[in-house]
Amino acid sequence: MKRKIFARLRLAGRLRVWQAALILILCGLLSLALREPGKISRAGFSMNTLINMSVYADDDKILDEAYGLLNKLDKELSMYDLSSDISKINFNAGVKSVKVPREVVEVVKDSLRLYDLTGGVFNPLIGAVTKLWKINKADGVLPSPESLDVAIKLSGIKNLEINNDEIFLKSKGCVLDLGGIAKGYASYKIAELLKNRGVKSALIDLGGNVYVIGKKLEDNSNWNIGVRDPSNPYNPPALVLSVHDTSIITSGGYERFKTINGKKYTHFFDSKTGKSITNDLLSATIITPDGSLADGLATAFMASGYEKSLEILKNISDEIGVVFIKYDGSKIEIIATENLRKKISREKYKICYIIPK
Repeated sequence: MKRKIFARLRLAGRLRVWQAALILILCGLLSLALREPGKISRAGFSMNTLINMSVYADDDKILDEAYGLLNKLDKELSMYDLSSDISKINFNAGVKSVKVPREVVEVVKDSLRLYDLTGGVFNPLIGAVTKLWKINKADGVLPSPESLDVAIKLSGIKNLEINNDEIFLKSKGCVLDLGGIAKGYASYKIAELLKNRGVKSALIDLGGNVYVIGKKLEDNSNWNIGVRDPSNPYNPPALVLSVHDTSIITSGGYERFKTINGKKYTHFFDSKTGKSITNDLLSATIITPDGSLADGLATAFMASGYEKSLEILKNISDEIGVVFIKYDGSKIEIIATENLRKKISREKYKICYIIPK
């Protein structure tokens, strides 16, 4: 009888041990399920610029996907890669239409939308002018007036035709240049990919073209994104934006330019004359979830100057935030749209807030 009692007690003890072990296992699994993903970062180079991405995820394979998409878009949209889809379109200008991937059609359509919004200031067919200037080449040579006249004629938007998944440039010598929109489009598509993979928080920085997803997981705070001071680009920023779920794209003349006989020539060109533009704007920053729109507007504003940019801004959604940094001949001024007042957390200069409409 005693043996039976002891056997039962031993069995009960074993069951309790197994139950306790099972509870610990379940608790561990639950803890893993509830644990917030860690922050994974990776630097790289693509689209002719330094890239940095930070993603809150459990596996860095998500960054493999993100960089894979970025390199794919670079291969499709580069004007300088002779094997790219854009180069194929340019090579066949005046000859035949070229079938291209869906993304190329999307970017070209976005560029046409920007052409309309900016009254032609943003022009995807400015490539004939871009190639003449060779801004990245310190050759000390200016394009001749005659060559610019020819390039401007080739920049007429009626030369660009889209038929479903085919793009045709009607005149030989036309050059499609999506450099003013490609990185903004790419940042948006990468953000879209990450969100579709379940990422709740990330920062995508394509050489100053920034897109942020959600808020920082460790403290649920906004991302702090600095806007460079054009007078001292590598010193503390002119201001800091506290934002989430948006793109923040800045365009300025302080990085890409060439100097000839002591005069600075920027990479912004007048779509009517082909001349390099220098005006009162030192930089323009656009804040909106639409990366293509942000990139294209930043480019267009720099080519327009402050007053003309305000006119363009009147025809655009008042949800878009804009920061202009300008030089009035004696001092630097910062002008920001009123909808950014609560999003600017630090500032080096006094900011004037405006309502464009």
